[in-house]
Amino acid sequence: MPAEYPIAKSKTALLVIDAQKVYSSTESPLCCKDFSAAIKNINALSAKMREMGSPVVVIKHIYKEDKSDVGRIGDFGIDGLWNETNVLSQYDDALIIDDSDIQISKTRYSAFVGTGLEETLKNKGVDTLIVTGFMTQFCVTSTTRHGADLDFKVITPSDANDGPDLPDVPIAVTKQALNAAWGIAVADTTDTENLLERMK
Repeated sequence: MPAEYPIAKSKTALLVIDAQKVYSSTESPLCCKDFSAAIKNINALSAKMREMGSPVVVIKHIYKEDKSDVGRIGDFGIDGLWNETNVLSQYDDALIIDDSDIQISKTRYSAFVGTGLEETLKNKGVDTLIVTGFMTQFCVTSTTRHGADLDFKVITPSDANDGPDLPDVPIAVTKQALNAAWGIAVADTTDTENLLERMK
């Protein structure tokens, strides 16, 4: 049976994963076609969360210039896209960040690995996560599943995350498959409009 988690303002946090130029720039091999639409929804959810007094956590995927923290992604030769010296690693200008937001950096697909995020959230009494951002295929799905494994209640608005088309696998197909899988036993799958209505 699909889950629909309650959204208690004192117990819910929004995660904004990797809203960086590597996913918005047409010069990037990982450019997402629906980046602008996803960011619009992310900003709307962020604004509502701040209005409620709930935590917004903005997360950046970034590597040191010397690549000492790259890990296994370095085996595939694409880590330079997130190198701290690469302009593509910067947040996209369309992302709205507030001084009250919690900002963390990560070097792995899951936002929980090596960041202290779990402790930060649990110290604030958070038990429910709204997971948004980029890429759907990697960091979003890794964080969604990891969050559920840590016993957080996870909500994934399908129109507030995106990824690029991969060879032979359009992002629309990937999102359909992932949302179907998440909805069976991982997350409350919904959309931004429904979620904002539930926040009233």
